[in-house]
Amino acid sequence: MERIETSLEGCFILKPKTFNDQRGSLTKIFHQPTFEELGLAGNFKEEYYSISSKGVIRGLHFQIPPSSHAKCIICLAGSIFDVVVDLRKSSYTYGQHFSVILKAEEPTLLYVPEGFAHGFMALEDNSLFLNKSTTVYDPTCDRGIKWDSCGISWPDLAPILSQKDEEMPTLASFISPF
Repeated sequence: MERIETSLEGCFILKPKTFNDQRGSLTKIFHQPTFEELGLAGNFKEEYYSISSKGVIRGLHFQIPPSSHAKCIICLAGSIFDVVVDLRKSSYTYGQHFSVILKAEEPTLLYVPEGFAHGFMALEDNSLFLNKSTTVYDPTCDRGIKWDSCGISWPDLAPILSQKDEEMPTLASFISPF
């Protein structure tokens, strides 16, 4: 697995190896010893997926301490515009974001450390997003910031959001615990 730096410290793109033959392909997206060699948290406690229609935005979400977590994200079907925002007050990239398009046909993971908000927009119907987290979801620590308050250039699609995501506070009004 190759680890590629992004513009945000601690956030990485991971390129797993894919093996192809006449039957199709095989891609290993997680291997504990490899994550340890790459210096990444890999003690994942929870894994979930979502299927989204084109234009759906989910995020920008995170959990605050004591349930903050690192995440590892991949798109298994379709494609997504994936974005993270640095919420670490002591970081020189505080408030900055990084985005990447994740496509099922090009296996790529995004590793997101603690202290980041995360969200995505589905670029195709039936886009399948998989998330591994180092902590279990804790509703008392569940937080988010408004998707359009961080200067992100979202794809030119009509956004479809949950009421919860529409009502999130802006980045400017958020007081970071990280």
